[in-house]
Amino acid sequence: MPDVRRGGPYPHLRIPLERKVREGMAVWDIVAAGGSISGAARSLGMSTTTAWRRYWFLADWTTPSQYGRTTGPIPPQRGTRACPNGRPYLPTLDGDR
Repeated sequence: MPDVRRGGPYPHLRIPLERKVREGMAVWDIVAAGGSISGAARSLGMSTTTAWRRYWFLADWTTPSQYGRTTGPIPPQRGTRACPNGRPYLPTLDGDR
C-alpha cells in the first residue's frame, strides 16, 4: 500500500458538526467550572489535543454572537495550516459591516 500523506489545512476525516459542538460544550463547561483542558480530556475520555481543539472550536465559532453578530461559517481549526497562528479570521466579526 503506498504511503499517502494526508496533511494540509483540512482534516482527512471529517467530524460531524453536532459531535464537535456537543464535545466542545462538555469541555467548555468543565473549564468554565474551574477545571483544566487536560482534566476535561481525562473525564470525557478524549486526548488533551482533541479537548483543546473542541474548546477552541466552540470559542471561535461563538465569538461573533458575543458581540451581537451572526455566528457565521465554521472557522478554520487552530493549529492547522488554514489557521497558522492566533485567532482565525471570523468574517461576521472581522469583516466589513
